[in-house]
Amino acid sequence: MTIPAPLAAVLAEIGARFPDLSHDPVLAQSLLDNVTSMIADAHERYASDDGTPGIVSDRYLDPAHLATGALHAEHAQHPAGAMLAAEMLFDAYLPVFVDEVGARTTDEVLRATRALHAGVWSRFPAGAIAYTEALRQRVTTTNLDSRTQIARDLHDRVAHGVLAGLQRLDLVLLADLPTAARTEQLEAASRLLRAALTDVQDLAVSLHARVGDDRLDDALRRHVDDLFPGDDRLTITTTGVAGTLPNWKAEEALTILLEALTNRRKHAPDSTGTVTFAWSPAAVVATVHDDGPGFTPGTAGAGRLGQHTMRERAGVLGARLDVDSAPGAGTTVRLTVPRGSL
Repeated sequence: MTIPAPLAAVLAEIGARFPDLSHDPVLAQSLLDNVTSMIADAHERYASDDGTPGIVSDRYLDPAHLATGALHAEHAQHPAGAMLAAEMLFDAYLPVFVDEVGARTTDEVLRATRALHAGVWSRFPAGAIAYTEALRQRVTTTNLDSRTQIARDLHDRVAHGVLAGLQRLDLVLLADLPTAARTEQLEAASRLLRAALTDVQDLAVSLHARVGDDRLDDALRRHVDDLFPGDDRLTITTTGVAGTLPNWKAEEALTILLEALTNRRKHAPDSTGTVTFAWSPAAVVATVHDDGPGFTPGTAGAGRLGQHTMRERAGVLGARLDVDSAPGAGTTVRLTVPRGSL
């Protein structure tokens, strides 16, 4: 498809402002399709305009526009970015559009302005609705996944540990064991029940993760002291000018990081672990690394990390989650959270 030079110039300007959008082939094609559709719609509106103001949001459930909003949500493209791109399109293309329709008089220029505005703006109610619905679905899915994981942990870890401990106590009570064997069984029961108590405490902390007025790194330090007391092989460092995140973002990010650290204790308990926070004006990058046994991504064992729930939470944040590992090479979890008031 040959793109007219004026439109190509506008698309290049938008691409320079939003490199993530222009470098993604799917989003770049979506941008081209939508801009082309907007301008065609504007031409139709100009040709049929009878001079009376029209409502441009009456097609807020247009399936094509809903699909665009869902695509942006899938790629973590906030509607505010699309609105800024639309402002750039309107400002840069209006003189071109006026010339295309041959508007000369003041009334004709006003008609052209109204038509282009309507063609552009009619997309956004549907896009915003679709984006919000996609986020709502993500939140629902994440909550269900969290409940499923908690139920699985209660059954597989807590209940199993309690049952195994009780079995050893029953053995001591019901069997005529030598003193040394009785002591051994009692000590084993104590270890199992204490481990089950630790699992319950971990679950309670994860359910009540709170950042409050703290920065994300300070909140993590506080929770690490509660979850992993005496762990002198885990260090947390901060670089850059630290700041605060919107509370809901900080809460979700904290939950992801605590899950990563809990996984370290489960699967690499003797490893040296580090958490680094790198703050910049645009984002905070939190990296959790351990030098444990690692795993092969994509295998059945990789699922033990609960990555699905972690990725869903990252998606709600509009964040990026990367997990790198290999057998014998440790594991690195990197969470990149955009800063801002949204």
